[in-house]
Formats: sequence, C-alpha cells, structure tokens
Amino acid sequence: MIAFVTLFLGIALGVHPVELSAGAEVARIELYIDGARAVELGPPWTATIDLGGEIAPHELVAVAFDGAGRRLGEARQWLNRATSAAEAAFVLERDRAGQATTARLVWRCLESPDPTAISVSFDGQPLEVVTPERFPLPAHAPGAAHVLLADLTFPGGITATAVASFGGTKKDDALQELTAVPVRISQGARPPKVEQMDGWFEAGGQILRVAGVEEGPAEVVFVLAGSVREELRRLASEDFFPFPWPRPKPLELATRSRFHFMSTVPQEIRRSGNSTRLYPSSDEYTPAKESFLRLGKEVFLGEAEAPPRIAEAVAASGLAATRRERRRAVVLLLGPDARDESAFDAARARRYLARIRVPFHVWRVSAERSAAHDAWPGALDASTIEGLGRAFGVLRADLASQRVVWVEGRLLPSTVGVTPGARGIVAVR
Repeated sequence: MIAFVTLFLGIALGVHPVELSAGAEVARIELYIDGARAVELGPPWTATIDLGGEIAPHELVAVAFDGAGRRLGEARQWLNRATSAAEAAFVLERDRAGQATTARLVWRCLESPDPTAISVSFDGQPLEVVTPERFPLPAHAPGAAHVLLADLTFPGGITATAVASFGGTKKDDALQELTAVPVRISQGARPPKVEQMDGWFEAGGQILRVAGVEEGPAEVVFVLAGSVREELRRLASEDFFPFPWPRPKPLELATRSRFHFMSTVPQEIRRSGNSTRLYPSSDEYTPAKESFLRLGKEVFLGEAEAPPRIAEAVAASGLAATRRERRRAVVLLLGPDARDESAFDAARARRYLARIRVPFHVWRVSAERSAAHDAWPGALDASTIEGLGRAFGVLRADLASQRVVWVEGRLLPSTVGVTPGARGIVAVR
C-alpha cells in the first residue's frame, strides 16, 4: 500500500529528496520526522525533507490516507541508525507453572537464508546451543529478571540480534520491544542488578522499565587514515625483534571482543537517483584468533584511488559499532599523511558519536604530523610499541567499564536519559 523508494543507507544530514510508492487507494501521504509533521505530499509521491546541519538519529514515518481522510497504513525508516538486512527473534515456551523452560530462535534474511554463525548468551554468559531452532533454557530463578540474547551472522557481513527478557514480574516476555542503552559503571561502583534500577531511566519525561542489564562481548571499529599500514608494519617489526619485547601492556583487546577495520576511502553507490558513500570494512576478527598488528598492516591492500574522507568514515564507523548494540568503541588511527576531504568537519562527527553513545579514541601511530592531526585533538601517542600498549590499555579499561541496559519500548537510544536517582552509573558518551 505504501513504501519508501528512497532508502537512506549511510550518513544523512541536510536537505534530501524522498520518493515513496503508494497504491491507487492512497490520496495523500504525511511525512513525519521524529514525530513532528514535516510535509504532506500527493502523486507522484516525491518531496524534499530537511534533516538539519547536525548528524543525528531520526525516525522517518510516512502515513497514508484515502480521499475521505481515513488512515490506510504507514511505512517507517530509521536514519543515521544501524539497521540490518536480517531479522531475528525468540519465542519462549512455558511449563504449566508459567515458567519459561524452552526457547525457539527464528530468523529471516532474504539475501542468505542460513546464518554462518550463531552465538547465544543467557544473562551475559555464553550458552552452548546445539539446535538454536529449539533449545532448553538453563536453570534460573523465576523471581529474577533474565535476558536471553543471540547474535547471528550471515554471508556478506549481514548480522541480526534477537533479545528477550523474562522473569521477575514480567508477563509478556518476548512480545515487548526493547531498546539497548549503553552505560558506564562509575569507578569503584558495583555493577547494578535489574531490581535495583527502577526509576533510573527516562525518555520524554516518562520513567522507563528496565528489562535487563548485561556485560556481553565488545565491538571495536578501527578507522585507518593515511599511511597507517606502513606504520603498523614498522611497529610489528619492532614488536618481534628482539623477542620477547618487554612491553608494558599487551597489544590486544579482551578475549570476549570483536573488531574490524574501516577504510576512509569510500565507494560511491547510486540507487534511486541518490548517491551514497559507503566505507569498506574488513572481516570481523577476535583477539583469540587474530593479531591486531598482523591484520592491520595487510588490510585494504587493493584500496581504490579516491579522496579520503576521515570525518565521514568516523561517523559511518559509529553505525557499524552499534549494529549489535553491545559495549562499543571507535578508534581512529592517524598516519603521517592523513588528509580529509569530508563534506563535514571532525567536530560534527564527534558530536554524532556522542549522540549515539559510542566512545571515541584517537591514536597517532606516527611521530610525524599532518594537517588532519589538528582536527582530531587529544590523540594518544601510539607511535611506539610502548605507546601502543598504553593506548590499548586505555581502550580495554573503557570497554570494561561499559554495560548494556535493555529498557522496554521502541526508542531512539539518544533520547534515553539517566535520572538523578541512578547510582553508580552514567550514560556512555
């Protein structure tokens, strides 16, 4: 009946054309941005919207009406927020006492119907699952709140996440949509339990109900700007000779982490009359199987010749870091000849990452500086093995302090705030 023809794949700000398709019974369409009416349109169902000069998550909603003013249907689309070409969900089965005993994981991916990897966790702890389509839940206290979570990976780097909260006083377990809110545990504070977090979160003046809290794995995106590969090759040679090197800290992340690399040289994608810049990403790696230095010095060897866009890549990396809604961070590695031809400046990219709650780190991997270095102040000196070890230590401490709180409702995470009644936590910025 109604659908978006224009799909916003990357970072969007400013003025954009929007095209929709509608059935013959539709007389008019109203477009809303974050709940505020933006424009009304009729055939041929095209309009222009203004997203403003700042990069921010938005929800674009199109509502169709017939000639008599009756509402016929709607279409929704997230902007500047991670989306996926796959979906996944849990269905819980109960015993006669009403306690959840079994879970069924269902998924849908049009491009590749079968996932290549599935990981399941229960209350933040890995759960061995032989048959994800139907598996028993571990023994648990029915009076306490619990979180069941699954990560699915499909060919082509497509991912999906399923989450269900149950137990405690909840009755509608898997039917309630949940929103992930990253928080940071204050130094010296103990990680809170769900039962302690009543009244700790709000959105739009409304107190939100907490469904669960977990540590889970961490996601890190390393953005490579300038001749970073050459510097990482140099660092790798210094790391191995002499061996063992007496470095102060390991050059890796914690075991339960995933990381990948992102290029600052985009690929132009044209679709439906719109041009989108997408930034190539490497495969996803884990510290247990791969070395940061070995991978970083070889990644993107066949990179295309195009103007580098550091700020745009940093913003895009925020989307990548939030696709699974886990503990997260983005790290920009600046090489000696780093330069930026982005359509917006570094400060705007930094503000966007703060809005979507992604911690941001900058590492200078060369003693030489370039003009791009001045745009990214506060960079840590990672130009030596010792400096790189210290930088990894800061990153590990950042990730270790994070937790993910699941609150009930379909919300933009950037609109969720921590109330004055919260103890020992702050929102991730």
